[in-house]
Amino acid sequence: MKRRGIVAAAIMLPFLFVCFLVGCCWTFLFPIYGVNGPTARQGQERAVGLITELEQYKTDTGHYPINLELLVPAYLPNIPRPAPGWRYQYETQSDGETFTLFFMIGKSMDGDYCEYTSVTKQWQCSDLI
Repeated sequence: MKRRGIVAAAIMLPFLFVCFLVGCCWTFLFPIYGVNGPTARQGQERAVGLITELEQYKTDTGHYPINLELLVPAYLPNIPRPAPGWRYQYETQSDGETFTLFFMIGKSMDGDYCEYTSVTKQWQCSDLI
């Protein structure tokens, strides 16, 4: 009888440990990828000030900056993020006449890709999957 309890405990402990690990991972990943995670719309809204300052930089210098860090601190106190844990990506043409700002953001484990160009001055978004 005592041996049966030891065997049951030996089987249950690894199972409980795995459940604990899955629960911890879910707790940390759910806000990033879960139902209440960030949306493409939030990423676009958070980029409004960044885009405004990119345009101001071009007005002041005649070209867009080669990287976003050139906006800090003269134009922005820091580079905004589309959501915690995510970053905007920025590319400019070699002549500095146009730029593309984009981000990838997860929601419901599939995600969205959004891109803004200085040519169209509009966002285009699509699902990654």
